[in-house]
Amino acid sequence: MCNVYNMSSTQTYKRIPITPATWEKLSILKKPGETFDHLIVDLIEEREKLDIIRHVKKIAEEGEFLSLDEAEEVWKE
Repeated sequence: MCNVYNMSSTQTYKRIPITPATWEKLSILKKPGETFDHLIVDLIEEREKLDIIRHVKKIAEEGEFLSLDEAEEVWKE
């Protein structure tokens, strides 16, 4: 079993300069007991999901599609 206390004590941290306005907005988003690190990880995950959705929408509007059989053949190559 992994000891969480020992894990966190060996991690290195980076400082990220942000403006007071940005810090205040992050503070409003942060839930009680939540760390800024956890909040930022959640924000990154949400951004990644939005980026995937935007990419899929762009492909749907502009892209060419393959049937599943064609895609399987391309995958095997």
